[in-house]
Amino acid sequence: MKQSIFLIQEQKVMLIRAMNYNRLTLQGMNKKLFDIAFKKVNQENNPVELDGMEMILVSQSLHKYGKFLSNSNQIIESRQYRIYGEIFEKIRHDFQRRNGPKLKNSITA
Repeated sequence: MKQSIFLIQEQKVMLIRAMNYNRLTLQGMNKKLFDIAFKKVNQENNPVELDGMEMILVSQSLHKYGKFLSNSNQIIESRQYRIYGEIFEKIRHDFQRRNGPKLKNSITA
């Protein structure tokens, strides 16, 4: 199951910048999984189709880059990246709630 997310050009630039930054810190299988999501974001297709794990990777990238900007005293830009990371987290939570496994309430002894 995938979530369609429409990205305006400014958002896409932010995602690519944040993901490029985060990508430099990854190795091995983590980098390979990350590259799958990065390739989807980097394509010209709109909307972008991401699953729950890929949305986590995007959100982590936005937060990590936001922290980097904050440490560089670029507070306004940092806040923009962190807010966008929170938006991605909300999209992911809604996606997981709609598409995740449904638990049945059963009566126990």
